[in-house]
Amino acid sequence: MENNQNFEQQVNQFRYLKEQRDVFQGQFEIVNASLGNLFNTKRTLDSLLEGVNENDEILIPIGGLASIKATIKDTKNVLVSVNQDTVIEKTVEEAIEFLNKLIEQHNNQLKFLKERIFALDMNLQGMNQMLQNRMSQQ
Repeated sequence: MENNQNFEQQVNQFRYLKEQRDVFQGQFEIVNASLGNLFNTKRTLDSLLEGVNENDEILIPIGGLASIKATIKDTKNVLVSVNQDTVIEKTVEEAIEFLNKLIEQHNNQLKFLKERIFALDMNLQGMNQMLQNRMSQQ
């Protein structure tokens, strides 16, 4: 009876760790997608420094697969969202510096999540092996 309770606790712990791993994996995917957006934004800002001129025509994505044509009025300043409700004007250089800090934060977060996922994977492998051994003994 006690062995069955112990086995059940181990199975529940395995499920819990698996759920935790799935949560971390989901967070990893979200942060990684956000990092991709940051790199695209930085690449766009870099191109502003490299020779886009006022009155040049550009395409602005407006969602999905649609874009509109627009004319650049100011190549020295951009509007940057610093949180959900706040947009501030920064020079292109300041905006790139801001993005670099965000990229660094994202990379640190990805590193942390990778380490957690790896540790959980190792625990899950060990528990899986142990549970399979117990099941084969019964």
